[in-house]
Amino acid sequence: MTKSYWLKKISIPNVDLFLEYIRTVLPWIKSVGGVIIKRDLIQESNSIEWDGGQLGLVIEFESKLVAKKAFYSEVFQNYLESRNLIELVTISTL
Repeated sequence: MTKSYWLKKISIPNVDLFLEYIRTVLPWIKSVGGVIIKRDLIQESNSIEWDGGQLGLVIEFESKLVAKKAFYSEVFQNYLESRNLIELVTISTL
């Protein structure tokens, strides 16, 4: 079976939401079989405050079916919707 990948970019508007995302979504991704193989972070900050940033990830799944199942899962979709992130995240499945 061919592996599949999420190419994911998300803009996170504040530090609290960013930390929550790191603590909840990244462990969840691992729990559904995703393996983060590349990450990139662009922060919009200075020494006084953090205004948010962009997180880019490449996540490997064992198959396209597993990748799509994770993306369309109720857990992931509800999380994005409840935090108003649905319009701030871009995911392509390859």
